[in-house]
Amino acid sequence: MNFKIAVKGIIRRGDGKILIVKRSSQDSFMPGIWETVGGGVKEKDNPKKALEREIMEEVGLTVRIGEPFNVFTFNNNKGEFKIGITFVCDYLGGEIKLSSEHSDFKWIDPTIIKQFYSIPLFYNEITAYSNKYSADYERFTVSQKAVIIRDDKCFVAEINKTPGIWDLPGGRIDRREDAEKAFRREIKEEIGVSDFEILATYDCDTWLSPVGAAVYGSVSLISTDKKIVLSTEHAQCKWINKSEIDDYNYIWPAMNRMIKKGFWYYGLLRGGD
Repeated sequence: MNFKIAVKGIIRRGDGKILIVKRSSQDSFMPGIWETVGGGVKEKDNPKKALEREIMEEVGLTVRIGEPFNVFTFNNNKGEFKIGITFVCDYLGGEIKLSSEHSDFKWIDPTIIKQFYSIPLFYNEITAYSNKYSADYERFTVSQKAVIIRDDKCFVAEINKTPGIWDLPGGRIDRREDAEKAFRREIKEEIGVSDFEILATYDCDTWLSPVGAAVYGSVSLISTDKKIVLSTEHAQCKWINKSEIDDYNYIWPAMNRMIKKGFWYYGLLRGGD
């Protein structure tokens, strides 16, 4: 397989903020999205030297390049398959001077990344960075999920990164974010639905994640007749009945119980039919 290598840098200042840049609206590949600084690695280039060069060319900053933080893959608009390496970089000096590739820049708290228009791959990377490196990160997560039942079947989706593991739509409350606004944002991002009614928040649980973070998870029954459009975070979706619940492996330890209680609550609200 032929592939090319790209390098990216999460540039951080002493105050914990990181640099993001906005692609020019004239760019032929993903115009207008926010991203980190970086570019391609030329033949026989050292990846760190290539990143130093790209950072100087794109924003005019001097940095210290640290450890590689993330590896990702993508196809560009020319159909080329690329392997990307993201490094953590410490800002040393210089004033930002944008190249023609970008139209704007911001130094931001990484925990608010979802306020900026980009792609799921980028959101996931910055969130993972925040979880690992940010001093503001708390090893306690609050997450909210939604049970949607239509025609006596519940919506579930398979997670793209972990085939065979199924989930309900929803996600984490970001730092300083209102709980209901976070819930509605996550539902819109994951299934494309913004018009829905929260009928009841009826179950919750706590557990330790595989990396040792404490998780509090709640689940709500919601009602919507809008078309569901699955995000790239998920590989496929299904509508399952009560007898199929235990046939699936779920991301939360108690999610099968939560879905069963959702069916019970759904029947109760319909008058026990």
